[in-house]
Amino acid sequence: MNNTNATLHAPSRESHDFDVCVIGGGMAGLCAAIASARNGARTALVHDRPVLGGNASSEIRMWICGAHGDHNKETGILEEIQLENLFRNPSLNYSIWDSVLYSKAAYQPNLTLFLNCAVTDAAMDGQRIADVTAWELTSQTWRTIKSRLFIDCSGDSILAALTPAEYRVGREASSEFNEDIEPAHADNRTMGNSLLIQLRRTDTPQLFIPPAWAYQFTNAEDLPNRMGRFAGDNFWWIEVGGLHDTIRDAESTRDELMRIVYGVVDYLKNYGPEKELAANWAVEWIGSVPGKRENRRYIGEHTMTQNDIRGGRRIR
Repeated sequence: MNNTNATLHAPSRESHDFDVCVIGGGMAGLCAAIASARNGARTALVHDRPVLGGNASSEIRMWICGAHGDHNKETGILEEIQLENLFRNPSLNYSIWDSVLYSKAAYQPNLTLFLNCAVTDAAMDGQRIADVTAWELTSQTWRTIKSRLFIDCSGDSILAALTPAEYRVGREASSEFNEDIEPAHADNRTMGNSLLIQLRRTDTPQLFIPPAWAYQFTNAEDLPNRMGRFAGDNFWWIEVGGLHDTIRDAESTRDELMRIVYGVVDYLKNYGPEKELAANWAVEWIGSVPGKRENRRYIGEHTMTQNDIRGGRRIR
C-alpha cells in the first residue's frame, strides 16, 4: 500500500509565539485583540467559529445594546466598529457585518487571526500559563500558542477549566454581596441559552408547515409567560438550559430549543389569536447556534455585583 497520501493529509502541528493571546472572538475579545495590537504587542486572536462577533455575529444575531440610561454609551473601539458598520452596511445586512468584523482583525497590523480554532488544553509554568493547544478544524492542524499574557474572552472561561484558576458557577447567596436579586441560598442556576427567530413582512400570505419534531403549541396556556400580541420581527426571549449545565448539556439544550422555536413559529402563524395579522409574515431566519448568556465566572481582584450596576460605579 502506498502511504504517501496518508502522510500528506495527516493532521499537522505548528507552534507560534506571541506577546498577547486572546481566546474568544466575540466583541470583548475582538476589541481586546485590536487594542493590544495597536499598542505594539504581537497579538493572537483565537476563535472557535468561522465568523467573529460571538453572540453579535450572524450565527446568533443578538444586537449590541449593553449601555442604557443617560450619558451611557459604548465608546472606544466598539463604537469605531459600529460606526464603520453604519458606513459600509446601511441596510444592516449580517453578511456585511461579518465582513466588517473580519476586516478589523484580519487586516490589523500586529494581529494574527485564527478562526475555526478551539482551545483544548493549557500548559502551566508555575503560576502562569505557558502555552495553549488549539485544534483548527478546517486545516486539521494542532496549534501550540505560546504567549507572555493570555486574555480569556471565550464566554465559557475555557482557560478556567484547563488551569488551576478559581471560578464559580451559578448564583451567590444574597448575603454574600448584599444583593436583593439573589436567592437566600447559593445554587448552580445560570441564565440559559436562546435561539433567535427573525420574521419578514411580505405582501402575500406565507404558509408555514412545521417539521414533525417541533413542539405543538395550540393555545395561550401552552405559552403562558411570554406570548402577548404579535409585534415586531425579532423574537429573542426563548431561553432554556439555565437549570442544567449549559456546557455539558449544550447539544441537548440546542435540540430542545430547536423544537421550541419551530413550535413557537407554528403557534404564531397557525394557532395564535393574531394569526391573521401574522399571515403575511415569512420566516426570514432561525438560528442554529444558541446564544449563551452565562456559565463559568472567574474569581479575580474584583467581582462585579448588582450594586455596581445600580450605582453606576466606575471601576478603575
